Amino acid sequence: MVKEKKKDRKGDKSIRSPTALLDYPELPKQDGNTARQEMSPGTVPPLEMMLAELGSKRQSRDDEQQKEEATQYEEPILTQLIVESYEGEKVHGLYEGVGFAVFQGGGTYRGMFSEGLMHGQGTYIWADGLKYEGDFVKNIPMNHGMYTWPDGSTYEGEVVNGMRTGFGMFKCSTQPVSYIGHWCHGKRHGKGSIYYNQEGTSWYEGDWVHNIKKGWGIRCYKSGNIYEGQWENNRRHGEGRMRWLTTNEEYTGRWEKGIQNGFGTHTWFLKRIPYSQYPLRNEYVGDFVNGYRHSHGKFYYASGAIYEGEWVSNKKHGMAEYAVLRNLTELRRIYSFYSSLGCDQSLDNTFLMTKLHFWRFLKDCKFHHHKVTLADMDRILSVNQDIPLEEIHSPFTTILLRTFLNYLLQLAYHIHHKEYQDRSPSLFLCFTKLMAENIHPNACRVKGNLFNGQQETLYSMNYIDKSWELYMAHCRPNVAPPHELTMQMRHFLWMLRDFKMINKELTATKFVEVIAEDNPFFHDGIDSNFELELVFLEFFEALLSFAFIFVTDQMTKSCLNFPNDDSCGNKHGSTYMVTKQHRSPSMVTIHGSDGHDDSAKLSSSKLALLFDFSKIRKSEPKMRKVPSDERTSKVNFKSPGKELTFLLSQNEKKEKSKEEGNEKLNMWVSNMYIFFVNTFFQAHKHEEILKEKVQENRLHLAAMAKQWETENEELEARLDSLREEEAKRLDDEVDITVIKEPVDTLSLHFMPSPPKEEIVVLQSKPISSKKKKK
Repeated sequence: MVKEKKKDRKGDKSIRSPTALLDYPELPKQDGNTARQEMSPGTVPPLEMMLAELGSKRQSRDDEQQKEEATQYEEPILTQLIVESYEGEKVHGLYEGVGFAVFQGGGTYRGMFSEGLMHGQGTYIWADGLKYEGDFVKNIPMNHGMYTWPDGSTYEGEVVNGMRTGFGMFKCSTQPVSYIGHWCHGKRHGKGSIYYNQEGTSWYEGDWVHNIKKGWGIRCYKSGNIYEGQWENNRRHGEGRMRWLTTNEEYTGRWEKGIQNGFGTHTWFLKRIPYSQYPLRNEYVGDFVNGYRHSHGKFYYASGAIYEGEWVSNKKHGMAEYAVLRNLTELRRIYSFYSSLGCDQSLDNTFLMTKLHFWRFLKDCKFHHHKVTLADMDRILSVNQDIPLEEIHSPFTTILLRTFLNYLLQLAYHIHHKEYQDRSPSLFLCFTKLMAENIHPNACRVKGNLFNGQQETLYSMNYIDKSWELYMAHCRPNVAPPHELTMQMRHFLWMLRDFKMINKELTATKFVEVIAEDNPFFHDGIDSNFELELVFLEFFEALLSFAFIFVTDQMTKSCLNFPNDDSCGNKHGSTYMVTKQHRSPSMVTIHGSDGHDDSAKLSSSKLALLFDFSKIRKSEPKMRKVPSDERTSKVNFKSPGKELTFLLSQNEKKEKSKEEGNEKLNMWVSNMYIFFVNTFFQAHKHEEILKEKVQENRLHLAAMAKQWETENEELEARLDSLREEEAKRLDDEVDITVIKEPVDTLSLHFMPSPPKEEIVVLQSKPISSKKKKK
């Protein structure tokens, strides 16, 4: 007789939870200290409390493991049963029916016998006190029964060959542990649920393989923390989600041997905003290694800030962060400088940078000299940002300071990562080199035509929106993904050719020279690369340069003398006024939000005022002579003649310099007006009108062709009907002649009559002869 035995297998006591301190997820995780310092520094418990809690949790883990081991009972097997005594019925000398038997070794059986064997309902008690009550089949416990161990533990359920196999429930008397589910050969196997306390607050429900958690399962801990996901060898392994209700944290992602390892998302819930259902949160999305935030990842702060980059052992890549912080003051100054270009004064002197300003910064710092165009940079910065295709190259997109810093890190890594791929820290080295070679020497030294002067910039902004409309109208889908609309150099040249603006002043050679001034890879002195892409800043600044080439002095003088004459640069009719101005990137300011598009207050009347600006300026010197005379008259009484002449000469020089500046500005405004309003926009309007007429002609021709087709079909139908009628009539005449012909000998001498037409001709001859005789 095999006595009751408890398995001598040692349980896996090295089970670990999500992080290194984490054999229990209720504990602060490995990254708990640093993570909580980032989100709420006051919530970190003292080290002594953490160690004490850690000790208690580990002790509770060992207790839990012991509880699970306590369920691992074995059933003794009935072999070589020798009956010492029997009380009951016999048939042919064999035990039959109800009886009571005592076996050698102390075991007893009371129940049904059949042909000398235990068969049917019965109760067997081993010498050590283990009891089985249930079905027997030929001396073997089978089908359904109940085991009761000496310590009071019980199993009730299916039994096969004397072992727990099938569905059953086990209750341990020494530990508050119970299991209900499937069994195989006395072990938990298949779907089942185990409860570790009487309250039912600590439990596991899921897959089992030979007493081991393996597969998919849900583990609820006594603290309320819950894990749902994949298991392997009693550990969290694979994809899963852990929710720490005690610390308001959640992790979803990959696990390995009970530890966060692989790609995942860890969220720290901070607090709920009043009158809102959404709590504040810090969130990390990226790679984990042994429970630490490690490698590449993105951290979303509750304040709205975002850090994306490299991580090492739960910390941002220290050197790169240091490099940014070390230059933060200068980068903030650069951001403020470029965001204020072309803007009016604001109350708090704070502006938002737009993509137009950002492009100017990149070109000033010569980012595009690293064999990457501004359009390529836009695509690099738009990866994984869920930016609509039409906004990838939009000049009106606003850029916050944190986004500006993030863009610099991404571009630094893209430009120099091959050079430092074998050195560490690579991101720090890339950013440091970019600051030293590009940003420090060149930032805030504005080039180009758009932001060259405050007044000129404000006037140029009046043509931004209409020029953007023309730019988008002549863009074409890019061949490479994401297939957004872009403009190449050849498209720009074709557009000017279609507008008939390529002439003896603005030649194709001049076009190449203007574009190549700030783009070293467009023209090398021999060949030109017309496949390069243009962003809107390059397009608009090229137009500003073309204005001085295209507009001649004769055109300017004729327009100044005859401002309302259609002949001054207007080749296609009356003067075209820009009336559709709805936004301007230079007017974006911060007023308690991230920014918005302010409308540019431009209309045809305003452009007319700009055009007549020279008339106003011409009258200014005459009006300003009066106060100057008053000053000199006052000086006559107080100063000698030498000082008087000196002051007069200084005033005259100032007035002359002002007049020269005003005349220069007047000439600049006139050139811009003639080029954009009277030429460029007018040519576009003329082209649109031609396109509409061509479309109308095509529709008209299509309608006419359809009408002709229907008329031809009708004529064909009428002709077919006439042919049928003629054929029918001829058939009728033939039938009549056949019926009336007499059959006699005269038919041999019958001569066929000539056709009707010949008869008519024969008859007409004598008539005409009679007329001649008369």
